[in-house]
Amino acid sequence: MSDKKVDSPNDTAGMGRRRFINTAALAGLTVGVAACNDKPAAAPAAAPASAPASEPAAHAGASVHLKPGELDTYYGLWSGGHTGDMRVLGLPSGRELLRIPCFVPDALVGWGVTNESKAVMGTKADGSLRYTVADTHHTHASYKDGNYDGRYAWINDKINSRIARIRLDYFVCDKITQLPNVQGFHGIFPDKRDPVDPAINYTTRVFCGGEFAIPLPNNVGTDDGSKYRSLFSCVDAETMEVRWQVLIDGNCDLVATSFDGKLAATNQYNVEMGVHYEDMMSAERDACLFFNIARIEEAVKAGKFKTIGTSKVPVVDGTHEANKDPKTALTAYVSVPKNPHGVNASPDQKYFICAGKLSPTVTTIELAKVLDWFDGKMEKLDDAIVAEVEVGLGPLHTAFDGRGNAYTTLFLDSQVVK
Repeated sequence: MSDKKVDSPNDTAGMGRRRFINTAALAGLTVGVAACNDKPAAAPAAAPASAPASEPAAHAGASVHLKPGELDTYYGLWSGGHTGDMRVLGLPSGRELLRIPCFVPDALVGWGVTNESKAVMGTKADGSLRYTVADTHHTHASYKDGNYDGRYAWINDKINSRIARIRLDYFVCDKITQLPNVQGFHGIFPDKRDPVDPAINYTTRVFCGGEFAIPLPNNVGTDDGSKYRSLFSCVDAETMEVRWQVLIDGNCDLVATSFDGKLAATNQYNVEMGVHYEDMMSAERDACLFFNIARIEEAVKAGKFKTIGTSKVPVVDGTHEANKDPKTALTAYVSVPKNPHGVNASPDQKYFICAGKLSPTVTTIELAKVLDWFDGKMEKLDDAIVAEVEVGLGPLHTAFDGRGNAYTTLFLDSQVVK
């Protein structure tokens, strides 16, 4: 597993049947990975899609087909969607090597049939499985010194608000936790080090952003939209118990963490806390919501929390109203264009890149300036935004090649922008 791109001698010539570069939009996007600048560079001329491939390019795809006895360079981890499992693919070949059952029974390996697997999945009082359906979306692996360490990977079940852990020494699911007072969560991401103790240079927390607001506690039906709220959760990477939760304004989408462990963030839509469509779209912008991890854990330790319903998990207040003073704030709402989707950390450890989804832009936020705001050194939080670059319709996720380039997927334009 690696964030790094695997170079091939044939990369620049073409990619055979997998050739997407010829149809990708190659805009000169100077996002804040090398130098953050809101003045876009000149875009190189794109090759016509109908241009015939050269002879080397026509056979370049063969480089991804391994011969008998050859091994892939990397393992890639994918979510299986409604199959409720994790997929292991070899790269660069793209071969599916393994399916790891997690949330849904798998008769092939006895998952959900054996006593051991049923204990992991969870059962009702009569011994039957608590759930037999799932919807996995995102999977992320543990870190040490800012890179993957091969210990664990985590995957979410959006339908039933569960998170599963996979041991990467055996490629087996060994723990599943259900988040209390959460109705579906989309984004997850592990931290990369402790925010306070420099000796803890590895993952100890996994963050989960609750997407769908529900009444809290969710035991009485109500049409009062003000009663519907979302929670941001922190799960212990080792015990898989929920450490704490944050009551927030708005709905969470995807999640990211800083390399220094000090910040976690989730892109947010519906900052209006609306119930009807026209209410949800009334504001000009939504937010990337930052969490000051050390302050949250200090508040929990000091007893400045409440619990909800039968859950014993500490819940701190991360709403706008309770966090107006930067020097005591637990959260910070940086404005971004409407309905953002992915938020990704640049490998130089300086920026978060927020994909606009309903806006043709990506927003670059400088993390040092967010920390300055928390320290009372910066008056206006949105001054942490150092660029909003137009990339195309429907930006979703951004990846990096370690050479100062960012690659953003566009789901409406069906392109990748560099």
